[in-house]
Amino acid sequence: MAASREVRLVADLGNSRLKWGLCGPDGEIVAVAALPIDDPDAWDRQWRAWVEAERSTSWAVSSVNPPIAESLNRFLMSQKETHVTWFRSAADVPLKHTLDHSERAGADRAFAAAEAGRCRPQGACGQVVSCGTAVTVEWIDADGVWKGGAITAGMGLMARSLNLGTAQLPAVGLDLDGPPSAIGNSTLPALRAGVFWGVVGAVRELIERQSIGQDRPWRVWTGGDAGPISHLIDGPQARVVPDLVLRGIARLGHRDKE
Repeated sequence: MAASREVRLVADLGNSRLKWGLCGPDGEIVAVAALPIDDPDAWDRQWRAWVEAERSTSWAVSSVNPPIAESLNRFLMSQKETHVTWFRSAADVPLKHTLDHSERAGADRAFAAAEAGRCRPQGACGQVVSCGTAVTVEWIDADGVWKGGAITAGMGLMARSLNLGTAQLPAVGLDLDGPPSAIGNSTLPALRAGVFWGVVGAVRELIERQSIGQDRPWRVWTGGDAGPISHLIDGPQARVVPDLVLRGIARLGHRDKE
Protein backbone atom coordinates (compact mmCIF):
# COMPACT_ATOMS: atom_id res chain seq x y z
CA MET A 1 0.00 0.00 0.00
CA ALA A 2 1.34 3.43 -0.94
CA ALA A 3 2.31 5.74 1.88
CA SER A 4 -0.15 8.53 2.62
CA ARG A 5 0.85 12.01 1.53
CA GLU A 6 1.29 14.75 4.09
CA VAL A 7 -1.25 17.52 3.62
CA ARG A 8 0.42 20.92 3.94
CA LEU A 9 -1.72 23.89 4.88
CA VAL A 10 -1.00 27.54 5.53
CA ALA A 11 -2.98 30.24 7.29
CA ASP A 12 -2.85 34.03 7.29
CA LEU A 13 -4.54 35.41 10.40
CA GLY A 14 -4.98 39.16 10.17
CA ASN A 15 -6.96 41.78 12.03
CA SER A 16 -10.25 41.26 10.22
CA ARG A 17 -9.98 38.02 8.25
CA LEU A 18 -8.57 34.51 8.28
CA LYS A 19 -7.38 32.87 5.07
CA TRP A 20 -6.35 29.26 4.67
CA GLY A 21 -4.38 27.85 1.80
CA LEU A 22 -4.05 24.24 0.67
CA CYS A 23 -0.68 23.35 -0.85
CA GLY A 24 -0.23 20.91 -3.71
CA PRO A 25 2.56 18.31 -4.01
CA ASP A 26 4.91 20.97 -5.42
CA GLY A 27 4.28 23.29 -2.47
CA GLU A 28 2.27 25.83 -4.46
CA ILE A 29 -1.15 27.04 -3.29
CA VAL A 30 -3.91 25.08 -5.06
CA ALA A 31 -6.95 26.29 -3.07
CA VAL A 32 -7.78 29.24 -0.83
CA ALA A 33 -10.58 29.66 1.70
CA ALA A 34 -11.59 33.00 3.25
CA LEU A 35 -13.09 32.25 6.67
CA PRO A 36 -14.76 34.28 9.43
CA ILE A 37 -12.20 35.38 11.95
CA ASP A 38 -14.17 34.18 14.99
CA ASP A 39 -16.24 31.18 13.84
CA PRO A 40 -14.70 27.80 14.80
CA ASP A 41 -17.71 26.02 13.27
CA ALA A 42 -16.78 27.45 9.87
CA TRP A 43 -13.16 26.45 10.49
CA ASP A 44 -14.31 22.93 11.29
CA ARG A 45 -16.29 22.62 8.05
CA GLN A 46 -13.31 23.78 6.01
CA TRP A 47 -10.94 21.48 7.87
CA ARG A 48 -13.17 18.51 7.11
CA ALA A 49 -13.36 19.51 3.44
CA TRP A 50 -9.59 19.57 3.06
CA VAL A 51 -8.12 17.10 5.52
CA GLU A 52 -8.70 13.37 5.28
CA ALA A 53 -8.45 11.44 8.52
CA GLU A 54 -5.87 8.95 7.29
CA ARG A 55 -3.44 11.62 6.10
CA SER A 56 -0.83 13.43 8.17
CA THR A 57 -0.90 17.21 8.14
CA SER A 58 1.48 20.09 8.64
CA TRP A 59 0.48 23.72 9.23
CA ALA A 60 2.36 27.00 8.91
CA VAL A 61 0.48 29.95 10.39
CA SER A 62 1.23 33.67 10.22
CA SER A 63 -0.62 35.76 12.80
CA VAL A 64 -0.83 39.43 13.76
CA ASN A 65 -3.85 38.86 16.02
CA PRO A 66 -2.80 37.18 19.31
CA PRO A 67 -6.31 36.67 20.82
CA ILE A 68 -7.67 34.96 17.70
CA ALA A 69 -4.40 33.07 17.31
CA GLU A 70 -5.05 31.44 20.68
CA SER A 71 -8.53 30.42 19.49
CA LEU A 72 -7.11 28.99 16.28
CA ASN A 73 -4.42 27.14 18.20
CA ARG A 74 -7.04 25.56 20.47
CA PHE A 75 -9.04 24.55 17.40
CA LEU A 76 -6.05 22.92 15.73
CA MET A 77 -5.12 21.09 18.91
CA SER A 78 -8.71 19.83 19.21
CA GLN A 79 -8.31 18.34 15.72
CA LYS A 80 -5.09 16.61 16.82
CA GLU A 81 -3.09 18.95 14.58
CA THR A 82 0.24 18.84 16.39
CA HIS A 83 2.57 19.79 13.51
CA VAL A 84 1.95 23.55 13.58
CA THR A 85 4.66 26.17 12.99
CA TRP A 86 3.71 29.67 14.14
CA PHE A 87 5.11 32.90 12.72
CA ARG A 88 4.08 35.61 15.16
CA SER A 89 6.37 38.43 14.01
CA ALA A 90 8.76 39.38 11.22
CA ALA A 91 11.61 38.06 13.39
CA ASP A 92 10.33 34.52 12.77
CA VAL A 93 10.45 34.84 8.97
CA PRO A 94 13.68 33.93 7.12
CA LEU A 95 14.13 37.19 5.20
CA LYS A 96 17.01 39.65 4.97
CA HIS A 97 16.00 43.01 6.43
CA THR A 98 17.35 46.10 8.19
CA LEU A 99 14.48 46.61 10.64
CA ASP A 100 14.96 47.66 14.22
CA HIS A 101 12.97 45.42 16.58
CA SER A 102 11.72 43.01 13.94
CA GLU A 103 9.97 41.14 16.74
CA ARG A 104 7.48 44.02 16.78
CA ALA A 105 6.78 43.96 13.04
CA GLY A 106 4.07 41.83 11.48
CA ALA A 107 4.93 38.43 10.04
CA ASP A 108 2.47 39.14 7.21
CA ARG A 109 4.53 42.14 6.11
CA ALA A 110 7.66 39.99 6.03
CA PHE A 111 6.02 37.17 4.06
CA ALA A 112 4.62 39.66 1.54
CA ALA A 113 8.02 41.29 1.09
CA ALA A 114 9.75 37.93 0.73
CA GLU A 115 7.33 36.61 -1.87
CA ALA A 116 7.19 39.84 -3.89
CA GLY A 117 10.96 40.15 -3.91
CA ARG A 118 11.44 36.58 -5.13
CA CYS A 119 10.73 37.50 -8.76
CA ARG A 120 12.14 41.02 -8.71
CA PRO A 121 14.05 42.27 -11.74
CA GLN A 122 17.78 41.90 -11.24
CA GLY A 123 19.30 44.95 -9.58
CA ALA A 124 16.02 46.87 -9.23
CA CYS A 125 14.40 48.34 -6.14
CA GLY A 126 10.72 47.75 -5.56
CA GLN A 127 7.65 48.13 -3.38
CA VAL A 128 4.92 45.96 -1.90
CA VAL A 129 1.63 47.73 -1.21
CA SER A 130 -0.90 45.90 0.97
CA CYS A 131 -4.39 47.41 1.17
CA GLY A 132 -6.36 45.83 3.99
CA THR A 133 -7.42 46.86 7.50
CA ALA A 134 -4.13 48.70 7.55
CA VAL A 135 -2.29 49.90 4.45
CA THR A 136 1.43 49.22 4.24
CA VAL A 137 3.93 50.40 1.64
CA GLU A 138 7.15 48.40 1.91
CA TRP A 139 10.51 49.12 0.28
CA ILE A 140 12.84 46.38 -0.99
CA ASP A 141 16.29 47.39 -2.19
CA ALA A 142 18.13 46.21 -5.29
CA ASP A 143 19.70 43.33 -3.36
CA GLY A 144 16.31 42.04 -2.19
CA VAL A 145 16.70 43.35 1.37
CA TRP A 146 13.52 44.57 3.05
CA LYS A 147 14.31 48.04 4.36
CA GLY A 148 10.99 48.68 6.13
CA GLY A 149 8.09 50.85 5.03
CA ALA A 150 5.10 52.86 6.15
CA ILE A 151 1.80 51.95 7.82
CA THR A 152 -1.44 53.88 7.72
CA ALA A 153 -5.16 53.20 8.15
CA GLY A 154 -7.11 51.35 5.48
CA MET A 155 -10.49 52.49 4.21
CA GLY A 156 -12.63 50.40 6.54
CA LEU A 157 -10.63 51.39 9.61
CA MET A 158 -10.67 55.05 8.65
CA ALA A 159 -14.45 54.97 8.18
CA ARG A 160 -14.99 53.29 11.56
CA SER A 161 -12.67 55.77 13.28
CA LEU A 162 -14.66 58.72 11.94
CA ASN A 163 -17.89 57.13 13.16
CA LEU A 164 -16.57 56.23 16.62
CA GLY A 165 -14.54 59.37 17.17
CA THR A 166 -17.22 61.94 16.34
CA ALA A 167 -20.67 62.76 17.71
CA GLN A 168 -22.65 62.82 14.47
CA LEU A 169 -20.76 61.25 11.60
CA PRO A 170 -22.48 57.96 10.68
CA ALA A 171 -20.97 54.64 9.74
CA VAL A 172 -20.43 54.51 6.01
CA GLY A 173 -20.18 51.52 3.70
CA LEU A 174 -17.50 51.43 1.04
CA ASP A 175 -18.91 48.84 -1.35
CA LEU A 176 -18.46 51.03 -4.39
CA ASP A 177 -19.07 50.34 -8.07
CA GLY A 178 -16.21 52.68 -8.89
CA PRO A 179 -14.25 55.61 -7.48
CA PRO A 180 -16.62 58.11 -5.83
CA SER A 181 -16.79 61.76 -6.71
CA ALA A 182 -14.42 63.90 -4.67
CA ILE A 183 -17.34 66.23 -3.91
CA GLY A 184 -20.17 64.77 -1.81
CA ASN A 185 -23.45 66.66 -1.74
CA SER A 186 -24.44 65.19 1.66
CA THR A 187 -22.70 63.62 4.63
CA LEU A 188 -22.52 60.01 3.42
CA PRO A 189 -21.06 60.71 -0.04
CA ALA A 190 -18.73 63.28 1.54
CA LEU A 191 -17.47 60.59 3.92
CA ARG A 192 -17.00 58.11 1.07
CA ALA A 193 -15.08 60.75 -0.88
CA GLY A 194 -12.83 61.62 2.04
CA VAL A 195 -12.12 58.03 3.04
CA PHE A 196 -11.54 56.67 -0.47
CA TRP A 197 -9.50 59.52 -1.90
CA GLY A 198 -7.70 60.05 1.41
CA VAL A 199 -6.34 56.50 1.29
CA VAL A 200 -5.52 56.76 -2.42
CA GLY A 201 -3.70 60.04 -1.79
CA ALA A 202 -1.75 58.62 1.15
CA VAL A 203 -0.64 55.58 -0.84
CA ARG A 204 0.34 57.70 -3.85
CA GLU A 205 2.37 60.08 -1.67
CA LEU A 206 4.17 57.27 0.13
CA ILE A 207 4.99 55.53 -3.15
CA GLU A 208 6.42 58.72 -4.60
CA ARG A 209 8.41 59.68 -1.52
CA GLN A 210 9.96 56.23 -1.15
CA SER A 211 10.87 56.30 -4.85
CA ILE A 212 12.72 59.64 -4.86
CA GLY A 213 16.00 59.16 -6.70
CA GLN A 214 15.04 55.68 -7.96
CA ASP A 215 14.40 54.69 -11.56
CA ARG A 216 10.88 53.22 -11.89
CA PRO A 217 10.77 50.70 -9.04
CA TRP A 218 8.75 47.54 -9.59
CA ARG A 219 5.60 47.19 -7.51
CA VAL A 220 3.33 44.39 -6.28
CA TRP A 221 -0.12 44.97 -4.77
CA THR A 222 -2.12 42.77 -2.42
CA GLY A 223 -5.02 42.98 0.03
CA GLY A 224 -8.78 43.28 -0.28
CA ASP A 225 -8.78 46.91 -1.41
CA ALA A 226 -5.80 46.63 -3.75
CA GLY A 227 -7.85 46.42 -6.95
CA PRO A 228 -9.31 49.94 -7.21
CA ILE A 229 -6.33 51.68 -5.61
CA SER A 230 -3.73 49.94 -7.78
CA HIS A 231 -5.70 50.71 -10.93
CA LEU A 232 -5.81 54.41 -10.11
CA ILE A 233 -2.08 54.57 -9.37
CA ASP A 234 -0.48 52.01 -11.69
CA GLY A 235 -3.22 51.65 -14.29
CA PRO A 236 -4.50 48.43 -15.84
CA GLN A 237 -1.01 46.94 -15.87
CA ALA A 238 -0.84 46.95 -12.05
CA ARG A 239 0.44 43.65 -10.69
CA VAL A 240 -2.09 42.50 -8.08
CA VAL A 241 -1.46 39.22 -6.21
CA PRO A 242 -4.41 38.66 -3.83
CA ASP A 243 -2.82 35.74 -1.97
CA LEU A 244 0.72 37.10 -1.74
CA VAL A 245 1.09 36.42 1.99
CA LEU A 246 -0.23 32.85 1.70
CA ARG A 247 2.20 32.20 -1.15
CA GLY A 248 5.05 33.44 1.00
CA ILE A 249 4.00 31.22 3.90
CA ALA A 250 3.71 28.23 1.57
CA ARG A 251 7.22 28.81 0.24
CA LEU A 252 8.98 29.62 3.51
CA GLY A 253 6.79 28.20 6.25
CA HIS A 254 7.46 24.56 5.42
CA ARG A 255 11.17 24.89 4.62
CA ASP A 256 12.11 22.49 7.40
CA LYS A 257 10.08 19.82 5.59
CA GLU A 258 12.08 20.02 2.36
